[in-house]
Amino acid sequence: MNFLMAIIDSVVGFVRRNPFTTFIILFLAIAAPAVLKGIALLILYFLMGLILLILVLVLAFRWRLYRARKQMEEQFGEGFDPRQGGFGSAFGGEEPRAGREGEVRVHKTPGAPEKRVSKDVGDYIDFEEEKN
Repeated sequence: MNFLMAIIDSVVGFVRRNPFTTFIILFLAIAAPAVLKGIALLILYFLMGLILLILVLVLAFRWRLYRARKQMEEQFGEGFDPRQGGFGSAFGGEEPRAGREGEVRVHKTPGAPEKRVSKDVGDYIDFEEEKN
């Protein structure tokens, strides 16, 4: 019973706050029910279209996340393994090479372009730092 009273109170409150809107709705319901039905269908179709748009956007977002996850799994190896600290092994699928700790190797890539500026360009300036 309290639920029914709450609904009636909310309708009465709407009528008190919006008397002109209530008058237009009642006038359309009595004088032109087809127009009122058309307006109601327009609002219904708009709301259903909005819900459908939101649903499509959510599905597209989920599909995009799925593709990004698959791409990361392909890029980083066999998949996420928390025991190894993330995606794939720590070395990207390669075994660590034997060598001394801290040793740095520099390899020249075969496709590196040659220097474009000749060795004769520029001047050498000899300078000394002075303390003030």
